[in-house]
Amino acid sequence: MSRALRPVAGLAAAAVAGLSAYLLGLLAAAIAARRRPAAAGGLGELPFTVLIPAHDEEGVIAATLDALAGIDYPAERYEALVVADNCSDGTAAEARARGASVLERRMPDDRGKGRALAWALGHLSTSELHERAILILDADCEPSQNLLRALEGRLARGADAVQADYVVSNPDESSASGLRYAGFALINSVRPLGKSALGLSCGLLGTGMAFAPGLFERVPWGSFSLAEDAEYHAELVTAGGRVEFCPEASVRSPMPTSLEATETQQSRWEAGRLALARRWTPRLVREGLARRDPVRVHAGLEQLVPPLSLVAPATLAAIPLGIAARSRAAVTSAVAAALAQGTYVIGGLVLVGAPASAYRSLLLVPKLALGKLRLYADLIAGRVPSSWVRTERERTTPAHKNSRAVGSA
Repeated sequence: MSRALRPVAGLAAAAVAGLSAYLLGLLAAAIAARRRPAAAGGLGELPFTVLIPAHDEEGVIAATLDALAGIDYPAERYEALVVADNCSDGTAAEARARGASVLERRMPDDRGKGRALAWALGHLSTSELHERAILILDADCEPSQNLLRALEGRLARGADAVQADYVVSNPDESSASGLRYAGFALINSVRPLGKSALGLSCGLLGTGMAFAPGLFERVPWGSFSLAEDAEYHAELVTAGGRVEFCPEASVRSPMPTSLEATETQQSRWEAGRLALARRWTPRLVREGLARRDPVRVHAGLEQLVPPLSLVAPATLAAIPLGIAARSRAAVTSAVAAALAQGTYVIGGLVLVGAPASAYRSLLLVPKLALGKLRLYADLIAGRVPSSWVRTERERTTPAHKNSRAVGSA
């Protein structure tokens, strides 16, 4: 019996060891990048259109626009453009009251953030697309004071697209929001920083992502899947582009305070990611190998990396499997993988200066892992989301006060 198990145990141990080595490598690259001098910001000369897709965001849009109005950038060099997408509340009125331009979209049979973005970009003139950078910002996000200057600096130095750090703003509200902070810190901060430091494309996170003037003319937005940001990233990399990470600036957003409240969002993300992997991984890897382009190869293979909440239990299962197979090599590899994952998690949280609540929230990881296993069982069984569904917001009152109107060109 043990002899028959050895190939399975060896394969399982090798898989978790490889994934763990990849994550640990990104952490090492991120640590090295943090030791370098911060990138210089811009001079406030590049005009921006801040595109804010919003579906029934009356309770949060005012706070976001107030925060945007208070950033360190010449008011005449940026304009907030809110896309009130199939709204049934006062989102449009709230946005106009804060000085933003508003486009109201009424297409109830054509829903989704990707559709709304494509529609809004289609309403921009050729000169606007050619001369202005486009920043996409979610309706519940608070931009850091230096956001536009930091993005401008990297775009001015030739970046095709730039992704700001995306941070959870309420880690102390509950164990669930603390766990979301930890997950975002590793996925949205540590990994993108490591990728960018290695010369790879850091990916797009859906908000806080800026695009160089003219980019949407060269690579039009045609991403309508459940994971529209990841899909556009694949299209951009296929076209020879790359996204730079901008750790010196951030957007902050509150997260639901229970794991159950995020189930719909998680289901959409994972279903979208699996669909993209089937469509894009073979193409990106094939083209990357043909062109000897590590950016394309990495962008394709990275879509196959499962969530750590699945890798961790698989690693723990690989240890007794190696013991049952009487394979010292398999056991050693699995134990090393477990240690590497622990180092990645704790090291990543230390790197970003995580609060104590993020460390305490790790006690919820077993519950999260069980939820992910159930989710993947549903996906494998074909029970997947077929359309975009808005994640319910828990913040209902403005968090920022600022009377200055948002700048407009």
